Amino acid sequence: MPAQAIPELLDIPTFKHLTLYTGNVMRTSVAGRNKVLSKKSNTELLNAIDDTLYTSLDGNEPSFRYHEQQSILEVPDLRSRSRILPEDRDDVEVTAKLFYLGGKQENDDALYIRSSVQHLQKLLGVDTIDTFLVSLGEGQVSSAWQQLETLHQQNILSKLGVVDFSHEQLESILSDPSIRVKPSINQINVDQCCTMPSAMIDLAKHHHIELLHNGDRADILDTESLSILLRKHNIRATVAPQFVIKYHVFVKCRSVVSDKGYVVVGDSLP
Repeated sequence: MPAQAIPELLDIPTFKHLTLYTGNVMRTSVAGRNKVLSKKSNTELLNAIDDTLYTSLDGNEPSFRYHEQQSILEVPDLRSRSRILPEDRDDVEVTAKLFYLGGKQENDDALYIRSSVQHLQKLLGVDTIDTFLVSLGEGQVSSAWQQLETLHQQNILSKLGVVDFSHEQLESILSDPSIRVKPSINQINVDQCCTMPSAMIDLAKHHHIELLHNGDRADILDTESLSILLRKHNIRATVAPQFVIKYHVFVKCRSVVSDKGYVVVGDSLP
């Protein structure tokens, strides 16, 4: 896949793949722009990407890393990232949500899950993730869940969950004998919370599944939106997002979120 030319002004090599870490949006201007998210939204993510590109690339000392062998542009340079200290790990809970976005081959499910977990481990300096949710499309459950079960059995992922599953989808995965580790969470969009079918509530109670709400769009990021933001900051490339990871670090004793951010992974298009 051809890489896109990058203006010499930024002194960034041509790249085929992009990995963008927003960092902790709780400590940036993004937090003040997204006080109310009462419906499906990707506003916070778009603002976070914009803020990251501005902070990392528009200053006198741009912060990025280029991995020549894989042709990966990593923004920002994570050598200055914050990490969860080993002595603090038991005091916090790490949750993550994976959004599938790009056109995928059948074997991409496992690859994307492994890659997303590795990005979080690298970013936060942890070996394990307490809760891992996946936003899956039709026909993706079987192949994706096999990889989730493997990581669960390796004690890398603890609780597993799904997003916006209907009663029929939830019943199907719970009754599938090939799925040994069942989901313990079904995250439902806020628009459905007040009209949730009683059958869904009864099914969740019977199988001890938490029904949580969220305000995220399933199509949280598209090629046009990402590429417009990149061009705004003088990166003349068209990049198709493949997946996005949204994560939280929750301090147990204080009941507060200390860290919240996104990881965006995409491929440059011709």
